[in-house]
Amino acid sequence: MLKVYFGEWADGRLKRLAYLGYYFLLIVLSVAVILGAIIAVGATEKIMGGDVLAIQAMLMDHFGFAVMAGFMVFFIAMIVAQVNILAKRIRDMGLPAVWTILGLIAISITLNILFPVQSMEVNTAIVKTAESTVISTAGTHANTGSMVVQLFDMVVFLCLVFIPSDAFRKNR
Repeated sequence: MLKVYFGEWADGRLKRLAYLGYYFLLIVLSVAVILGAIIAVGATEKIMGGDVLAIQAMLMDHFGFAVMAGFMVFFIAMIVAQVNILAKRIRDMGLPAVWTILGLIAISITLNILFPVQSMEVNTAIVKTAESTVISTAGTHANTGSMVVQLFDMVVFLCLVFIPSDAFRKNR
């Protein structure tokens, strides 16, 4: 499996179903690591008595640099693996992998500049004034990606999944 993710940089190929499986395996692995970290911090908080700020300070003092470095190495490895399987799938379709990936990156950067991230803020207030007054306020702030960029990403992914092998290769 490591050979698929980190090997065969120059000439590897990956069929549609294999690409889909390895792509989702990377997503599941990334989510599992993030949830594991969240659960570890929550379990440490529960064991240490529940003072969230004190627990975060203690964890940061004892494990801060090592954990941050570990996460950086892990996510850089995930990006390298994703780019490698993307290049293999593009090569399997019959396109030049490096130039296609550079073109996709350029288009994505251009779309992100033209259609920036949208910010959304929701505030709610509930007031009852009969016998007692209840005031409930909730505020949320969320950033959502541009619909154009998300549509572009979806089209690229669907093309990688549905375009058959050797569709762009010249017959010799």
